[in-house]
Amino acid sequence: MSIKQKFKLLAQEKRAGLIIYVTAGYPDINFTEDFVQRLQEVGVDFIEIGVPFSDPVADGPVIQACSQKALENKVNLESIFNLCDRLKSKLSIPYLLMSYYNPVYQYGLEKFARDCAETNVSGAIIPDLPFEESAQFRAQLKKFSIDQILFISSTTSSERRKKILKVATGFIYYIAVYGVTGTRDFLPEETYQDVARLRDQATIPVAVGFGISNRQQILRLKTCADGIIIGSFVMKEIMAGHYTYLLDTLKEFHRILKNPDEKF
Repeated sequence: MSIKQKFKLLAQEKRAGLIIYVTAGYPDINFTEDFVQRLQEVGVDFIEIGVPFSDPVADGPVIQACSQKALENKVNLESIFNLCDRLKSKLSIPYLLMSYYNPVYQYGLEKFARDCAETNVSGAIIPDLPFEESAQFRAQLKKFSIDQILFISSTTSSERRKKILKVATGFIYYIAVYGVTGTRDFLPEETYQDVARLRDQATIPVAVGFGISNRQQILRLKTCADGIIIGSFVMKEIMAGHYTYLLDTLKEFHRILKNPDEKF
C-alpha cells in the first residue's frame, strides 16, 4: 500500500495516522521483524524502519545507543532490504526507511530506489539531506514511485516552505521541537498553531514528530495533524524490555485517534 492510499483511508475514517519508528537490528534483526508485525496488530498505521548509522546527528541518546548496538550486530542496508523483502507478505500497512544520507549514497542512489520498490518500501526519510541538495535523490525515487519525505519546522521560512510544498510527496514531516530526537513532556503551544497553518497550506498530509510520548500530546495533535510520529519513546521502552507496556500504550494511542469524542 502506498503512503497516499493509506492517508486516503485515514481521511475516510476522519482520523490521524499513528506512525512508529523502530531502529532495525535493535536488539537484533529477528526482534525487529517480529515486533513490526506486532505493531501492525495493535493498530499502527505506518512504520519507519531506521537504518543504523555511526553519526546520527539528528538523534538523541536513546536512538544513538540503539543504532550503535545495531551496527555491532552488523546491520546495514543490505540486511535491512532483506528484512523488508520478508515483510512484504507480512505487513499490509506502508513501511518507510529512515536513513542518513551517507549509507544511501554509498549503496548507490538508483540501486537504493530500485531495492525500495522491489521490497515494497513506500518512502524514504533522509534527515541530513537538505532540500536544496535533494533533487538528484528525489528523481531516482520518483522513477520507482517512492516518496521522499521532506522536513519543515517552525523555523522554516515562508519562501522555503513554498518550495518544499511544491515538490513534496507522501507527507510532510513537521519537526515539533528544536534539537535532537527524544521524549518531551510538553510541546510548545506554537507548535500546534504552526502545524494547523501548515496543514491549510499543504496539498499533502502533515505528520508531526520529535518529542511525542504521551496521551495529552496525542489529544492535541489529533486536532491539527494528519499523522503522529513516535520514535524515541518506543525505542526507550524496547531498551527497557517493556514490550507489553509499550504495545498497550500504542494500542491506547490508536484508540484515542479513532474516538472522535475523546478530546483534550
